[in-house]
Amino acid sequence: LTAEAVAALSGAWLADAAAEHASVAAFSRFALDLLAFGAPAKLLADAHRDALDEVRHARLCAQIGSAIAGAPLGPGALPLTGVTVSASLAEAAATAVTEGCIGETIAAVVAQRSARGAQVVAIATVLDGIAEDETRHAELAWRFVAWAIATGGQPVQAAVSARFEAAFTGQLQPPEQPSDVSPASWRAFGRLTAAEWTLAARSALDSVIAPCARQLLDADPAAARCAPARFEQGRNAHPA
Repeated sequence: LTAEAVAALSGAWLADAAAEHASVAAFSRFALDLLAFGAPAKLLADAHRDALDEVRHARLCAQIGSAIAGAPLGPGALPLTGVTVSASLAEAAATAVTEGCIGETIAAVVAQRSARGAQVVAIATVLDGIAEDETRHAELAWRFVAWAIATGGQPVQAAVSARFEAAFTGQLQPPEQPSDVSPASWRAFGRLTAAEWTLAARSALDSVIAPCARQLLDADPAAARCAPARFEQGRNAHPA
């Protein structure tokens, strides 16, 4: 690898570490929402379990970035100014749609496809594990949103529907792909090109998130549960 490629690849993995680090805080805020609105204990327990997954993801991504850079690197202090419990159950559900139903589903699919192209065995193994964890995190978000609609009724359903609609009509923003790193090197170290990332995200939206959202909003929300991203492993995603 050239010095430019080393810097770009280590920087990309360290950016992932920072994002996973921030996800720990997001799950902590989610757990507070669950407590504030009286969600079932199983959802709360799973939220804390998933927060520990994110701690592990941050550590692994930082280790990969550090190994590529040849120096120990990682995220530092995380500013938490303004972090509060959601003002309403509708707001909490809408946030879960964005961060969990959509964000975690896309993250799972991206990790799965990144693992397929990775030529470094250790990186492929990490990505496979992250994909499995993110799939479970997405499923938790779908379970919470279904419970929130069943509990809060029309105001929650309207907020959830609006958030899905915004995602389906909005522009996807792929991570930056540096021009001084060849696509082959980028893939070998577990990264998707911008075009590949966009294709994966669009596939997740169209083939998984959209049908799950329709089932969630059109059927009995108390009974709706989705298994997002598992279609990447040869199984159709559907409410179960």
